[in-house]
Amino acid sequence: MPKGKRKVEDKVRRPLIRIERVFYEKSSFKLRTDVLANIEQYVLYIKEMTGDEPTPDELVDRGMQRLFDSDRGFRQWLHQKASQNGKASRAEEVVDTPKRVSPAITPE
Repeated sequence: MPKGKRKVEDKVRRPLIRIERVFYEKSSFKLRTDVLANIEQYVLYIKEMTGDEPTPDELVDRGMQRLFDSDRGFRQWLHQKASQNGKASRAEEVVDTPKRVSPAITPE
């Protein structure tokens, strides 16, 4: 057996895919009817463009996470709050380590 081939066989083999689990908490919000209609339409848009059909919950979850991730002022504010408290706030923990249960809709 060639030397190079043996090294490959000795390596630990890992699955090609990574399963992410998300743990959701139920909450309730009132949204304007036009926003609700846009959520429904955006679900259809994603389905038509990608073949995937997210639930409205998944869509709102990913949309809000994208907002939190891109809002530098919010992230700075969280960091300041954590520094003042001497520990990470719950909101910062959620922003820094999102919990996922099902395949997430990832921004392009």
